[in-house]
Amino acid sequence: MNYFGPEDLKELLEENRSPAVSIYIPLEGAAAADADALRFRAALGKARTLLEADSNGGASAVVPALEALHGDREYWRGGVGSLAVFAAADFLRTYRLPADFGELATVGPAFHTRPMVEYLQAPGRYWLLSLSQKDVRLWQGSSRGLVPFESKRLPDSLESALGRKVEKDRLNYHSAGPGSSPVYHGHGAGKDDVKPELEKFFRVVDGVLVELLEGQLDPVVLAAVDYLHPIYRAVSRLGTLAADGIQGNVSDWDAERLHEAAWPIASRRADGWIEEALGLWEQGYGRGKTEADLATAFRLGVAGRIRALLTERNRLIWGQLDRATGEVNILAENGADPDPTAADLLNELAGITIRHGGKTLILPADRMPTQTGLAAILR
Repeated sequence: MNYFGPEDLKELLEENRSPAVSIYIPLEGAAAADADALRFRAALGKARTLLEADSNGGASAVVPALEALHGDREYWRGGVGSLAVFAAADFLRTYRLPADFGELATVGPAFHTRPMVEYLQAPGRYWLLSLSQKDVRLWQGSSRGLVPFESKRLPDSLESALGRKVEKDRLNYHSAGPGSSPVYHGHGAGKDDVKPELEKFFRVVDGVLVELLEGQLDPVVLAAVDYLHPIYRAVSRLGTLAADGIQGNVSDWDAERLHEAAWPIASRRADGWIEEALGLWEQGYGRGKTEADLATAFRLGVAGRIRALLTERNRLIWGQLDRATGEVNILAENGADPDPTAADLLNELAGITIRHGGKTLILPADRMPTQTGLAAILR
């Protein structure tokens, strides 16, 4: 799959079959398919070693499906980015995404989902809506680039959205200049009847996007000719629609050119999310509504007391957790998964926070307000 949304994350968080295998590897694409397959084979070898060390067994229930994936030569001809694989007994999910997850192989009582949480909720991701009367396309992007997003629910043109054609002469127009409303002219029903047609079209498109992107914070960048921008913005209910957009006919632009134009817009919005999160920490710190100690944060987390959680990117704290009480036992920090019963405790705390309705954000070390790997903002 080249899509990962809130419902997919929910499925992974609620899956309780153990042992749970999580594998992340970078992908170089079709030109390096053999290298990608070898990289996955190495990660599978690490997971197999951990599975074989598990006193409860489980290797025979998980490894065959992963070996079959490795042997599927067609599968490794996919795109660049990263691959995330989650496997348990009778359960396998794979996601190829425009992200930089790095390399990791873990085995534990639950899936390692913090990179996926970052992919969904942290800055660095965006959506691009390329919009014209004859062509509607949705793209999913990150700092690394764009990949097309396919949805059967999203209409691909005005005709498919409204179920009828609009007479060509009814849509003649000229722009009155930057910032001005479009001026329509021609025959037929006239300009007063043209704008409602476009508004109906855009409401259909926007309604699908609102449902598809529900619960996500990533900015949506609009790419369309100039006169369509104010009409779409007037009807849109997308709370994450970026204030700036790409103006022009982009129907023949490739992914690289689109990303080059969209990323400066998306990154400005992403920086805003970081500043907002750090502002919440500062406010909470002054009122005694924050926590940076891991053990204390777990007890608060299982009680549903964490409103928002900031964790440090690429930091791993391996240990064991009692999910009922929040008691933790730290085994090691960073490095490879040391034990088949261990889990990344920062990952576990993020999952607990989400299940209790809180938000999570993963930040680089130099933006974290603490040195402990976490910063919890309390209710």
